[in-house]
Amino acid sequence: MIIQRYFEWAASASADLRAEAAGALARSYLHGDLEPEVRSGVADVLTRSLDDPALSVRCAIAEAFASSPEAPHAIVLSLAQDAADVAEPVLLRSPLLSDLELVDLAAQSAPRAQIAIARRAEVSAPLAAAISEVAGARACEALLKNSGARMTRSAAARIAARHGDDGAVRDALLAHDGVGVELRLILMRSVAAALSSFVAQCGWLGQDRARRTADEACDRGALAIAADADDAQGFVLTLAERGEFSPVFALRALLCGNVALFEAALAALSGQSSRRVAGFVRDFGGRGFEALYRQAGFPPSALPVFRAALEAGREVGFVGSTAGGLALSRRMVERALSACEGADIDAEPLRALLRRFAAEAAREDARRSFAEPRLTVAEAA
Repeated sequence: MIIQRYFEWAASASADLRAEAAGALARSYLHGDLEPEVRSGVADVLTRSLDDPALSVRCAIAEAFASSPEAPHAIVLSLAQDAADVAEPVLLRSPLLSDLELVDLAAQSAPRAQIAIARRAEVSAPLAAAISEVAGARACEALLKNSGARMTRSAAARIAARHGDDGAVRDALLAHDGVGVELRLILMRSVAAALSSFVAQCGWLGQDRARRTADEACDRGALAIAADADDAQGFVLTLAERGEFSPVFALRALLCGNVALFEAALAALSGQSSRRVAGFVRDFGGRGFEALYRQAGFPPSALPVFRAALEAGREVGFVGSTAGGLALSRRMVERALSACEGADIDAEPLRALLRRFAAEAAREDARRSFAEPRLTVAEAA
């Protein structure tokens, strides 16, 4: 009876009146002292109103049911799959939607709906992981800013891998608690790749040179990240697992005077103990060091260069820890470059690398000299 009377009236009522009536019926369903038969009839009216062509009617029902645990689950689930204006309050607040339903909705919904799910008062770890896997950049940004979301490191790393080139997502990741080494490496690589692509597309550098410049910048950045890492060997293994470790990185660390990171790399890649590695490095001219060097997978052709760098480091002094040594030592680079003289043609790529290192070290020296305060004539007198 209720259904028939309502739709007889609704056939000639305006959309605004229908929306007002639908909202009133939804509130009466939740809060009215209705007889079971009447309540069931109201639910039927609201269910049929989900097909009302007026968006305002469905929005009125959604606003009334959004926060209630007593709303009909079937109606709430239908509203959650409706247009964004209708679905948003339900996706944001409804306690009736399970994690499994929310995961499906996140995968199938438009960005605005994904953002609403990411902003829920509580987002479980499995739901956060699903959002990080399928949602767009704005939803992932909202998730990272949501203090009620249980973010795992793997979910954050996935967001970094998918949206690390987005500035707002990057800022949210860096502001998030517990930014680990792996996450910082992913973000650094994402920025480098984006800049490399941009520079190449603009024609400022060739594609190969832009990529090489980005790789060298990432090696410098990795040294800075290593300075904050609690476990140097673990840091090296993380690089290796991500396919981002190379002997060039180890050589840069050594030429920066960072023998501790170089030893950590040898220990991590060879499986030898830190004490044993340190002993071989002290006797870098012996066969034990050569065997360790090869066991770590470093190129045999570069062995003289590493030995020259170690000899120069012994003369000028190493920094002694992974927390220092971020700038190339010009003297050590020059000694390493001298070790390439007279080598066969296979050493030419290594010589080219060391020449770039030498240029970089010279620029650093020039910057430091320029930054140092200069005495006036009166002060010098």
